[in-house]
Amino acid sequence: MRKPLIAVGVVGVVAALAVGAEQVLTGGSHAHAAEPAPPLPYHFFIAHRAAGSYLAPENTAAAFEAGIADPDANLLEFDIQILKDGGAGIWHDLAVNRITPETGPVADRTTKQFKKLRIDSHTWFGGGVPDMHPLMLDQVLDRYARRKTLLAHPKDAAAADAVVKALIKRGLTRTVQMQTNKLSIAEKAKKAGVTTQMVIGTPEEAAAASPAAVKAAGVSRVSLESSLPDSLIASYAKAGLIVACFDVASHTRRDQLYRIGVRGIDSDDPAYMSGDARFQSRRDPFARGTYWPGLLGQTQTSAAMTQWQRGRLSGPDWWTIPGNRTFYARQGWNVPLGKSYTLHAQVRFDTLSPDHADDAGIDFAAPVDGAYTASVPGYDALLHENGRLDLYRVDASGKRTLLKSTRTAPVQAGHPADLTIHVTPKAIAVQRGTAKLLVADSTYRGPNLYLGRDGGPEVSYRDVSIS
Repeated sequence: MRKPLIAVGVVGVVAALAVGAEQVLTGGSHAHAAEPAPPLPYHFFIAHRAAGSYLAPENTAAAFEAGIADPDANLLEFDIQILKDGGAGIWHDLAVNRITPETGPVADRTTKQFKKLRIDSHTWFGGGVPDMHPLMLDQVLDRYARRKTLLAHPKDAAAADAVVKALIKRGLTRTVQMQTNKLSIAEKAKKAGVTTQMVIGTPEEAAAASPAAVKAAGVSRVSLESSLPDSLIASYAKAGLIVACFDVASHTRRDQLYRIGVRGIDSDDPAYMSGDARFQSRRDPFARGTYWPGLLGQTQTSAAMTQWQRGRLSGPDWWTIPGNRTFYARQGWNVPLGKSYTLHAQVRFDTLSPDHADDAGIDFAAPVDGAYTASVPGYDALLHENGRLDLYRVDASGKRTLLKSTRTAPVQAGHPADLTIHVTPKAIAVQRGTAKLLVADSTYRGPNLYLGRDGGPEVSYRDVSIS
């Protein structure tokens, strides 16, 4: 028997599977009367692939349960593809390679073969999540459509026809919405009574679905790739359309989009994007063994999700960074850092490099919260294997200025080292044991925290606290 899945490790959004992932719920075998769709708030959040791909394995029963439990997810987006025998499977990629041990196009599988696929969540999602099986469109509609507003994303015209047919049969044309990158499909779905929004991911798609063309088709909503030019995104809002943006992963970008008229945020991490204070903590959540909203690695995307892109939760309460690469991850769980606080962390070098020169780093007071890059401004406290303790200031161009350095005892493999950082409005002190760096510097007092390393063997963190 499968153990229940804790899909999202936060207060108010913890979701356990109530049924096995492969269980088929009956119902929807006859037409129902259409139900009215709940109105969207002015600022709304779309949970990408049912819960947000950073919070639960995408498009699975666990993801839908987590998305339904998330009070800040207004729409649960999911993907539909047509299988070899005409069945409608819930799947994003054209191939099964990325999230199963098998290979090949999903469209080459029959419904029976598709249902038997094993989504090996434990290998790529991690956090103690069990493996499970994919869902069919009928299962999703029958299990979840009357529990929360769904946003179906058929991958082609045949899948769109299957969605519309299923919605009409069940009387769900109001409670389940649809999105597509084809204006002709959007117009056809709208005529069938399905609330539909356009998805625009490239300048070419924008040219084919201009604000005027979208309005002429009678469609009132669009969702644009968040990396498109602000002027282009703003043109849809200025035309009176309800505009959402997808692939939004930071409060910094969210707020920029709000300022140009965007109302909806489609995210792999809607719990973090909402800014809900319930998802913040003064102490790290690593001991929970689930990925917390806001934890974002440098190369983390929904299309390439592995434990190595956001660190590995390791027992009993450590978070471990993969070795042999420079890697920092945003710790979005932390309460916003202010102008005065004390930051404590335990760091453990699991093995040592031959020259004992590699380091573990705490980047703090960063004013932006995107995925960490070398140009994220703030301060970087580095503890090297040989015991050297450095404090750097990093400006927006990536220039690193060494503010102060001192020697402490060399670290020992497998033994935790305590680091404490005291921040006041005008000074910063970094301490290990009796060794202390004290500098007068007030350049940055941003709210964001990153933990990481610059190459070398694995490094682990625990007992990160803010007071």
